[in-house]
Amino acid sequence: MGVDWTALEEAIRRSALRQAREVIDHHPGHVFYAVALDGVSTEPAEKIELPVLALNSEQALARDLALAETDQAPVDVSEDDVEPAEESFYSRRWNPPDWHWCSMELFDESATELWSQALTNVALHHGWEPTIRRYYEMLLSVTASLGPELATGRNSELVCYLSDEDHADKILRRCLSDEQLRRHFPELAS
Repeated sequence: MGVDWTALEEAIRRSALRQAREVIDHHPGHVFYAVALDGVSTEPAEKIELPVLALNSEQALARDLALAETDQAPVDVSEDDVEPAEESFYSRRWNPPDWHWCSMELFDESATELWSQALTNVALHHGWEPTIRRYYEMLLSVTASLGPELATGRNSELVCYLSDEDHADKILRRCLSDEQLRRHFPELAS
């Protein structure tokens, strides 16, 4: 069994875009700064997982950081109360599992299992490394298509990327513009 890479890319793109728009539309007082696809490992494993979607807003980050510091009940933070903080990629600001909207499954369980099994079968027949490279290229294409769709209006500074701690510098350089790298990750700007 092979993988229809074009169909998989379009399915991931459509689902991620739909879910991200739903979250953004339901939180009109929030300024969203990042959308990420997360949860895909480049390390050989029993099966290749599908990514999960994660989003965060300046307000959610400020609230979560305040909660962590004071260990109190949630507080509402308005758009006017938030100053963006720039931190390294390995900070809470840029770590999708720490975000308010994280680990959002893109498909139902049966579809996820079918795609995952198809990817795993390709890896078994053609090798892990070539399969995961092609998979990452496809996911990079998805993130590139999400940015123009979601970075509008109050969210015009939003960045979209594929989250990968092991290869963050290379992946971020592929996902973000030079200007975005200078603004958010000056240590990676060249």
